[in-house]
Amino acid sequence: MRAIVAILVVAVVASFGLLHSGGSGAAGTADELTVGALLDLKGGWTSLGRASRVTLRLAVADANQRLARSGSSTRVRLKIIDVHGAPRAARRGLRRLAADGVRVVIGPQSSSEVRAVRAAASSLGVVLISQGSTAHALAIRGDNVFRFVPDDVREGEALVALLQRDGVDAIVRVWRDDPGNAGLARSVRERFRSMGGTVASGIPYGTMVSDFGPVLERVRAQAASLRSQGASRVAVYLAGFGEVVRLFRTASGDSLLTSLPWYGSDGVALNPRLVASPRAAAFAAGVGYPNPTVGLDRAAARRSRGLATRIKARLGHRPDAFALSAYDALRVAVNASVRAGTGDLARLKRALHRTGDGYAGVSGRLALNAAGDRAYGSFDFWSVCTDGASAAWRRTWSYLATAPGRGRIVARDPC
Repeated sequence: MRAIVAILVVAVVASFGLLHSGGSGAAGTADELTVGALLDLKGGWTSLGRASRVTLRLAVADANQRLARSGSSTRVRLKIIDVHGAPRAARRGLRRLAADGVRVVIGPQSSSEVRAVRAAASSLGVVLISQGSTAHALAIRGDNVFRFVPDDVREGEALVALLQRDGVDAIVRVWRDDPGNAGLARSVRERFRSMGGTVASGIPYGTMVSDFGPVLERVRAQAASLRSQGASRVAVYLAGFGEVVRLFRTASGDSLLTSLPWYGSDGVALNPRLVASPRAAAFAAGVGYPNPTVGLDRAAARRSRGLATRIKARLGHRPDAFALSAYDALRVAVNASVRAGTGDLARLKRALHRTGDGYAGVSGRLALNAAGDRAYGSFDFWSVCTDGASAAWRRTWSYLATAPGRGRIVARDPC
């Protein structure tokens, strides 16, 4: 009897190992792979959060179809937690997912959220793949964070290339005081100064500010000071999220602020709230306000065309490359989990890097650096264009990158 029991135990353990190596590596049964997602759905970067929710659900459906066609019994399940742009909520959400046995999480989106959960991810044995975090300070080799978008250094290069193309020789920087936007403001400052431009001291504002009158008064003062110092073309660089709608409403009608060209960041590009506000949209259209977001090369545009159409049918508008990066993140996560095949975290991280580096996804071909982040990428600039009483986003410029630090500006469809 003891011999029979021992044989049965060995058989059960062996069969579990075979199923596990067949692709689970996460919560649920041996044939179920649960991927978590920490998204901003009711607050924070909601435009990306809601687009990512649609994109990830389609990615799960596509992954399960492929697994079924291949004869695999593994199925992917998605567990989404809304962290509404709050770092503390992101930590709580990560702990909930880890308690359920989830090992791979898509997100969180913003750099402030990633910074809040980075240490917890290591202690809990969870790997994060962010589709939106860009702070260069979070490019840390060996941690449990992968980021499938270029960091703020690369976005700064694209933004400064457009500033130079437009003949801007001095800038006033305004930014939401969080790690991602602060990193963008810092990267733009360093790149613009290295190219011979003049940069004012800068104007950060709090994450909960509602009255932008004092902020805009400082913008006026710094712009006037730069002009008095001999600058011939002064611009305002604004890095933020959806709160820029309130800022623009406050700025509208001001003769000095409307006379300056404004430039934006990835956190605002394609935000539906901005074009839905007539007053804010009119201001944005009047001052230019191109916002860079990760772009698609020709090959990626072809690969993503069908998926983008499916996403638009559910979302109401076409997804940007950040949202498409979420699709790639889930596909890489599934493939790497199947490839890793064991509960060993180090093996899973190696599989994620090997699977992701060189992966030809819908957001473009991935090139991952030593920190597990996208090494470089092209950027599209989106501007608010008005036609009578209606406003819409239009791709006005592109920055085509050929390597880190190298690229050129290309005109697209001006307003």
